[in-house]
Amino acid sequence: MRWFISIRYFLSHKRQSLICILGVTISVTMFIAMTALMHGLTDKFIVETVEGSGHITIKDEPRETKTAILETAYKDPNALLEVRGVKPRETVKKIRNANGLLTKLDHMPGIVAAAPIVNGAAIATYGTKTINLTILGVDPERQLRVTTIGKDLIAGDFARLRTSADGVILGRGVADVLGANLDDTIVLASSTGGKTTARVVGIFQTGVTPIDYSRAYMLINSAQTLLDKKNIVNEIIIRTDDYNQAEPYAAQIERIAGYRTESWQEASANFLKIFKIQNLITYIITAALLIVAAFGVLNILIMAVLERVNDIAILKSFGFSRLDVAVIYVFQGLVVGLIGSGVGLLCGKLTIEVLRRVPVPMEGLVKTEGLLMSEHASQYWLAFISSMIIVVGAAVYTAWRAARYDPVEVIRGAH
Repeated sequence: MRWFISIRYFLSHKRQSLICILGVTISVTMFIAMTALMHGLTDKFIVETVEGSGHITIKDEPRETKTAILETAYKDPNALLEVRGVKPRETVKKIRNANGLLTKLDHMPGIVAAAPIVNGAAIATYGTKTINLTILGVDPERQLRVTTIGKDLIAGDFARLRTSADGVILGRGVADVLGANLDDTIVLASSTGGKTTARVVGIFQTGVTPIDYSRAYMLINSAQTLLDKKNIVNEIIIRTDDYNQAEPYAAQIERIAGYRTESWQEASANFLKIFKIQNLITYIITAALLIVAAFGVLNILIMAVLERVNDIAILKSFGFSRLDVAVIYVFQGLVVGLIGSGVGLLCGKLTIEVLRRVPVPMEGLVKTEGLLMSEHASQYWLAFISSMIIVVGAAVYTAWRAARYDPVEVIRGAH
């Protein structure tokens, strides 16, 4: 009986009920679309950065710089000490016994592959155009196993680094700035005085602008000669079986290697903080939309209660308890929430599909040809549960107010 009366009340105010449902639908749709847009940018950056640069990087430096003199003279780890007049010693930075470390990594559980790298700054010249870039000397076979650089090639072949003397693979942005195309010959000069002519054997595009406009790959032996780093390995990049577990793997590897070992989360910490702030702002805005919709539902339900004060009194005189009256109005809120949320989820999905097809070329932190939309089941569940809690909360308040009416006072005309 309570459900029947609730439905009758709900259908007797079709216009108000439709407005309530529409408010919830729009709020849920905006929640899903905005969170998909924010997650799209984050996921694009993370995936392209992680897959293109490796999950973990071993650096050619210790985690902390220690002073041997202090450690020898003072054993107290809590002592506050300062050494003045210390002249830095010029040392060659490198990972010692890199081949032995690579062998250990190849046999570690959870490690898919590892690759050595020598890197350094250089200037590329083609005609009258020049650009500063970072040269990465790699082992082609290992590099293809550690990163997705092979899939990112839009011209040429990574294997040509082996077959071409001083071959180089340029980022799309570097190639565009220089105006160089496949098989063109450019001049590379390092800060240490090394200089060589290199044939462009490939062009890659990761979609991450800072990488595409600053990076070039060479065979590790050629890069070591150019950068004056004979037999030196500066970094070892590692691919794991789950990039979300990169941090614990990095801590384990650092204990083994004795060198600073960074997970992709640590290396990209600044960008991840920005994304967290963006997501927080998005959730605040979408939560505000849901709250506005809840106030609309609350207002309309309160008006419905005021219009049906006499009906409530009659129901109570026929034996309906306060709980029965409350259930009638809570059920109306449930109906509004379920219909509005359900339609909102469907509209949110359709909105995402439409926005994905809108051609909006963008080039900033990442380069895309359209809006980046990323869907996760958690988005839909969060939107549904949040809208139901807020709408039902508004209905509960209304139900509580309706249940308070005393039928005797209503009949006497006190209300």
